Amino acid sequence: MVKYSIKFLAGVAVAAIAATSAQATVYTVNLTGLVSNFSASNFDFGGNHYDRFILSPLSGLDPSNAFTVSQGDTIDATVTLDTAYSIPTSISYTNILQIFTGSSFPAENTAVSGTFTFYDLGSPVATFSYGSTTSGQLASYAANFPPTNAGFTFDSFTNDTLITSLPTPATVDGSYFFYDLVSPATPAPEPITLSLFGAGLLGTAALRRRKKKTV
Repeated sequence: MVKYSIKFLAGVAVAAIAATSAQATVYTVNLTGLVSNFSASNFDFGGNHYDRFILSPLSGLDPSNAFTVSQGDTIDATVTLDTAYSIPTSISYTNILQIFTGSSFPAENTAVSGTFTFYDLGSPVATFSYGSTTSGQLASYAANFPPTNAGFTFDSFTNDTLITSLPTPATVDGSYFFYDLVSPATPAPEPITLSLFGAGLLGTAALRRRKKKTV
């Protein structure tokens, strides 16, 4: 096994360990994120409500220090936040994802497997294993159902992403992190319910008018 490392701009190092027999490479990537850069959105899909929180971008990986990955390679990422951050307990389940992006990813499906480990002050506080597929990028995706959907506070995490399927080599030049707090969607009132509600309001208004006339 041959070990070599390459230093890039902005104090970021990507170390690659090449296994000469299988030609697999391990890329070690150090990234940072500002908690103030988290943005929130929400949507309903498939009977569920999603509260989504995105930390983008993660600093330390961009076109100036991009690298090319192939099937069988591993990306060992360490992400450090500027301050501690808390992910609360979800009602149904919690999605946790780190996305690796690039302009040359094929349209065909890609697949990865690995483990997230979250730390607070150097001590592990949560660990989630995953296997996931997507297209046009690499997506480390862990869906955490009770009891593993409990809340936790962290200031860093590691993510070892083994690329199990990648039809053609692709260049990785960016990354971001997000999580979803998933709960049952609140059903919209059916038309008949709205009609009854409206009729009730009209009846209340009429009753008020009658009371005013009798006073």
